[in-house]
Amino acid sequence: MDSHSDDEKLIRRIHGKYYQLAVDPYKEAESSFRSRKCPKCKKTRVGDYRIIYFINDLTKEVEIIDIGPRRSIYKKWN
Repeated sequence: MDSHSDDEKLIRRIHGKYYQLAVDPYKEAESSFRSRKCPKCKKTRVGDYRIIYFINDLTKEVEIIDIGPRRSIYKKWN
């Protein structure tokens, strides 16, 4: 499999995760994410990538804060 098709698969998986977050963001949240920069943010995983997001309970909106490889996301948001 070439890297182009791998990238397309990853993009499709991330889009699928967006849909899941829109349906039920609390179900997708992993409880182990702790960040001093964004203490109310949640995380979810897509393979080796992480999506950091914030749930606004007043407006019922999910804001995607960041997406990236696991290692760099944890360094950036610690």
